Amino acid sequence: MTLPSTPLADKASDLIDRTLTPHLRNHSVRGFLFGRAAAAHQGFRPGIDYDEEIMYLICALHDLGLSENANGDQRFEVDGADHAAQFLEDNGVTDSRVDIVWDAIAAHTSGFIGSPVYRRRRPPEIWIAVAGIGIDVGFTDGGVSPEYATLVHHAYPRLGGSRAMTQVIETQALANPRKASPGTLAADIIHSRHPSPLHPTWDMVLDSSIWRD
Repeated sequence: MTLPSTPLADKASDLIDRTLTPHLRNHSVRGFLFGRAAAAHQGFRPGIDYDEEIMYLICALHDLGLSENANGDQRFEVDGADHAAQFLEDNGVTDSRVDIVWDAIAAHTSGFIGSPVYRRRRPPEIWIAVAGIGIDVGFTDGGVSPEYATLVHHAYPRLGGSRAMTQVIETQALANPRKASPGTLAADIIHSRHPSPLHPTWDMVLDSSIWRD
């Protein structure tokens, strides 16, 4: 149940302790623990088959866009990716690790990791981390045993879980429609919960096309 304890990982842990609500912070840590366990189930070993620190950074920082510190005008995934990249650069990281973390966070709600080409062409830290995040949302158990899941939930309670996280996404998008552009998770949440088109739909985008087709 241990977390990585490198200087950079410790700073990331401190950042999410200070800026994320408890339910989002716990979700981020559980995503790492579930991802690592699911990777082990598939035979992937930290330090040999993937970089555990990078995988932790992805999971720990992936919902920064739902914090007040990183709540900008982009969809929350991209706001969070930008904020995570800035955090890394502020701490002296300027190499490909910034790109890996940014790519993973910006695309973590896209479903890309289901693509075998994506998994083959991207660093394993990305899909291992995103798979762990998906396990915590409840998409699949990823081979994680019920006993281990119980231990994780005891250490890092769900505190409302995915529904509490969804409420944050909805609140942000209602306050700033630019965060719910067509095709995003935020847009899907808004349109399912608020049938009247408060936010732009794809048909609205087409209706405003300069080509009128």
